[in-house]
Amino acid sequence: MTIRQTRSYCRICSAHCGVILSIDDSLNRIVDVKADKDNPMSNGYVCVKGLQAEEAHHGPARLLRPLKRQPDGSFTEIGSEQALDEIAARMRAILDQDGPQAVATFKGTQGTLFATHQIQHDFLTAIGSRQFYSTNTVDQSAKMVSFERQGGWAAGPQDVSTADVLLLIGANPIISHSTMPVISPDPLRTLRKEKDRGLKLICIDPRRTETAHHADLFLQPLPGRDAGIAAALIRLILDEGWEDKEFVARHVGADRIAELRQAVEPFTTEMVELSAGLEAGQLRAAAAMFARDSKRGGAFCSTGPCMAGFSNLTQHLVDTLNIICGRFRRAGEKAVVDVGLPEMTRYAEVIAPQRSWQAHPESRIRGIGQLGIDRLASTLAEEILTPGPGQIRALIVQGGNPAVCLPDQDKIFAALEAIDLLVVVDPYMTATARFADYVLPPTMMYERADLPISVAGFPPLLPTSWTQLAQPVLKHPEGSDLIEDWYVYWALARRLGVQIAFHGMPLDMDATPTTEGLIAIRLAGAQISLDQLKEDLKTHPAGKIYDPPSAVVQPASGSNARFDVMPEDVADELTRFGQSVMARAAEAGGGFSHLLISRRLNAVMNTLGTNLSGILRNMPDNPAYMSPADLEALGLEPGDQVEIASEHGRIEAAIQPDKTMRRGIISVAHCWGGTPDKPGVNVNKLVSTSSQVEPINAMPRMSAIPVNIRRRVPAEAVS
Repeated sequence: MTIRQTRSYCRICSAHCGVILSIDDSLNRIVDVKADKDNPMSNGYVCVKGLQAEEAHHGPARLLRPLKRQPDGSFTEIGSEQALDEIAARMRAILDQDGPQAVATFKGTQGTLFATHQIQHDFLTAIGSRQFYSTNTVDQSAKMVSFERQGGWAAGPQDVSTADVLLLIGANPIISHSTMPVISPDPLRTLRKEKDRGLKLICIDPRRTETAHHADLFLQPLPGRDAGIAAALIRLILDEGWEDKEFVARHVGADRIAELRQAVEPFTTEMVELSAGLEAGQLRAAAAMFARDSKRGGAFCSTGPCMAGFSNLTQHLVDTLNIICGRFRRAGEKAVVDVGLPEMTRYAEVIAPQRSWQAHPESRIRGIGQLGIDRLASTLAEEILTPGPGQIRALIVQGGNPAVCLPDQDKIFAALEAIDLLVVVDPYMTATARFADYVLPPTMMYERADLPISVAGFPPLLPTSWTQLAQPVLKHPEGSDLIEDWYVYWALARRLGVQIAFHGMPLDMDATPTTEGLIAIRLAGAQISLDQLKEDLKTHPAGKIYDPPSAVVQPASGSNARFDVMPEDVADELTRFGQSVMARAAEAGGGFSHLLISRRLNAVMNTLGTNLSGILRNMPDNPAYMSPADLEALGLEPGDQVEIASEHGRIEAAIQPDKTMRRGIISVAHCWGGTPDKPGVNVNKLVSTSSQVEPINAMPRMSAIPVNIRRRVPAEAVS
């Protein structure tokens, strides 16, 4: 047996932790995975998800040949080219009958990252469709809304290595690895190192999270009160004169600050602490630590607040905290640079609000439009189910699992059952794939070339200017019929007789492209070439942190743009929030006893991992967690089955005590369940896509959901 060791990096999430793979070439199999201590970004760290690569690539759950649904609902194998022939023929019939808007795609978080980013959108453009959906609009789309309404800072936020303070609201980077671009890979050691240097950490969360255990100041409010907390902090800072007066005068202006002061005036510390269930004095302590005692750092929120009600408002106000305190890189400092993109000078200036959604046509569903290139994922089921011109009749899902991740699960199930053509590109038989007409298994991450994810127009997702060219280190499994995930779109376009322009470059529709060729197209005009990356790989096999001249922030270019810290629509949202949420004392309200919040689990990434035995041995499902005091009050024992009911739906889950939780809340992880044979329960059954929905991005309330809880009595006990 010959064992070969090779370097690569994990692509399950955006942290991109470096790994060393031990491969048995005689079996074409990974036999061991360990962290790469020489990787200059992840520094010898990899999480439990990345360590499951052996089973993920070679385990029994992986699909190796395409499948076609039969009339009785079963699946049989089909050759990939025959499957594409049949898919193209059915798609052509749909296009001829109903036009291009009848064809849509959905993009998840898995699949190739750099090589094929946006190829789904390029395919849709080729056929004339605007129907691009993704997980972007069910995760943290509030960040984009805030940027577009308030404006942004061209040079980006300050670096954690020079920060005096971090304020984390509903963010748990030790588990999520995704408080980007502040803390991503190796989060615990990064946090400990910076705290040893003197960093102060403020955490605001309904649960004393793994990150909050390291906080210098911890506030534990009821969920859904984050917008009020941020408003009160802004009011305190302005009242005390702790803002960065020079930055505010230059980049905000007296008139807009006056509008901000007026809007937050009702949010006194006393009122907010009472409503949010905080201890007296905690808000002043947080404001002082963040604004009076610290000059560098930043405030960040994550999935929790971005899934709760008034999420766009919360994100706006958290960003406003950074604005009034001037927590951005200045001229002469170095920014994080994505060398996989063209060189772009970073100026110490404001990017003016764009409100680009106003330029897009409204959709058929409640007049909702789109955000960036994305149609809004919460409307996908209705777009499939609603008859009339523009009804979606064909859907290609790549590297995602909308049956499990989208809100209102019963509605998305009905839509996937009803659609005329469903194609799923995924290495596993996911809950979505079970509805598919065709399942096309792609190559997996260690079988293909790639670069870290890179999105033009967005801030870098990594905390350093690191990159590494990943080469394929495994062959395709023997007897398999796998495709590169980009090939689906090129092959269908060729069969449909349309031309794909990949990132503006027309592809040869007669000669099949290669993944490396697509990488080269994306790198055209970038700060580094494919040839240079290959050369650097010889001397830096664990990747390299680059230091291009473009990393140095330049003085303002002369732009007069300013932040719009309190536009009229945000002020209206803040008023509605105060009237509907903050006006009542700390309680769930509305006849409900508890608030249900989302949470991250260390061993899974959204829906990924719940099919692996190595994960399920220690985490067989996703229980409901409550404080021990709440269990005692309800007469519950660990392991009891409870019914959790919202105004929209109900689920059943096993209850477990969690001493990190405050009373009055219950926590269940998203993205489990979906079919009877899949473990866990899906909280999206509790979520409506037509009520409690945010403006602009149509984001439903997927956290801080009012619920009632009761012990489930088994049917046999009743009889």
